[in-house]
Amino acid sequence: MKKIIVTVLAIVAVFCLSAFAFTACGETEKGVYDIFAPDGAPVLALADMWGEDTENAELNYGVIGESEVNTKMKSGEADFIAAPINIGASIHAAYKSGGTPYDYKLLNVTSWGVIYFTTNEDRYKTREECASAAEFLSQFDGKTMSTIGLAAIPGKTVQYLFGEAEASVTLNGSDATVIQQSYVKGDATTAIFAEPAITGVRTKAGEDSVKVLASVSDIYKEITGKDFPMSGLFVRSDVLENDPDAVKAVDERVKSSVEKFNSNIDEVSAKAESIEGFSLKAAVIKKAYDKMNVAYKNSDGSKGDVETLLTKIGAPCDDDLFA
Repeated sequence: MKKIIVTVLAIVAVFCLSAFAFTACGETEKGVYDIFAPDGAPVLALADMWGEDTENAELNYGVIGESEVNTKMKSGEADFIAAPINIGASIHAAYKSGGTPYDYKLLNVTSWGVIYFTTNEDRYKTREECASAAEFLSQFDGKTMSTIGLAAIPGKTVQYLFGEAEASVTLNGSDATVIQQSYVKGDATTAIFAEPAITGVRTKAGEDSVKVLASVSDIYKEITGKDFPMSGLFVRSDVLENDPDAVKAVDERVKSSVEKFNSNIDEVSAKAESIEGFSLKAAVIKKAYDKMNVAYKNSDGSKGDVETLLTKIGAPCDDDLFA
């Protein structure tokens, strides 16, 4: 009998030590996942949850440069990542064609457009001063304009909008810092520029240093009838398949994080400023808050908007993109 008891105890001990899915008998082990967001507006949707774990997942957060997004996804290093919609879609398409070993699914959309038509020149009208979106866009016919993200959503979307208005506009790609410096110095500038950098310029050089002519989101919706989904949270497909409960918990926490951003900007902006590697100050975040269009829609709720945008910019997606 003694030998039997010892054998049974040994078997139980081995089971408890070797079981992959348990930290102790009957206790589920938390998955450990890396979640990244590029510096700037994408971090703000996650700011309230930054540094927190969920009940069933341990999360390691990191602020990265925008140029690192593609690398983090291609390497599979990111389990979750806030990314421009077109980059996530291109990684998914590359996976489908055998070009990359990791697939990503769109979990939600949290950024609905932070880009604007801006100028410090007197010759251009605001959207409110024009009878229609087409009239507004047509005033740039024959002109040259700088834009952030020439080959990304900003540049491709504006090219589409000008095309709809039959306006021939030359777009030159430019870094946001270059546009910002031009406005601060007072050089004649007309550009597709973004928040909160616009607010940053005004903080440095005065309210009149840059004039917002129109929101790209508003012009896009006028023409297409759809909202303008710029960025959302993507999840690596194997994480979604192997740990759906953890993914669901992260998605729900993103939703509540966005809700907190919109209900208590003072608290969230202060927390955001304290995030390691994050460049925005609380004062700028608060001042730019109502121009950053941070709102949550889950994968299903954003699908129509995402499909429309990707089609308009020449990168249509399939249903497998959506979690």
